[in-house]
Amino acid sequence: MKILIVNISILKGKNENELQIEEILRQMDAQRAQMAIELERLKNLGEKIQEIESRLKEMERIISTGGFKLNTKPVTSKTKEAIKMILQKYGELTPLQLSRLIKLSRTRCNEYLKEMEREGILTSRIDSRKKYYKLRQ
Repeated sequence: MKILIVNISILKGKNENELQIEEILRQMDAQRAQMAIELERLKNLGEKIQEIESRLKEMERIISTGGFKLNTKPVTSKTKEAIKMILQKYGELTPLQLSRLIKLSRTRCNEYLKEMEREGILTSRIDSRKKYYKLRQ
């Protein structure tokens, strides 16, 4: 309580110019605090930009050396082996029937079947609007 009374009494003794100066100083202090916060945000942003630039350089290096080497052959060969085994068991099937048995999309099964037909592993025949595939004898 005494502190408030002292401050009020000090304010009463100051003239209007001194009060304006104190108000300006308070506003400047608030602005300085806001600038410090923004400066910290910019500093963090600069660090993030440097991280992004280093990642981009790494990606450019990977691309310039030929990109990522994806080895899809094992999955493809396993799927083809599964298709061969299923066709040995069932004789001939449509891509839709095979897709249900092997749990792949019909389109993906169709791609495998066409590829295997080009390789000479399968033969096909069309009956009505359906295409049946079977192993080549």
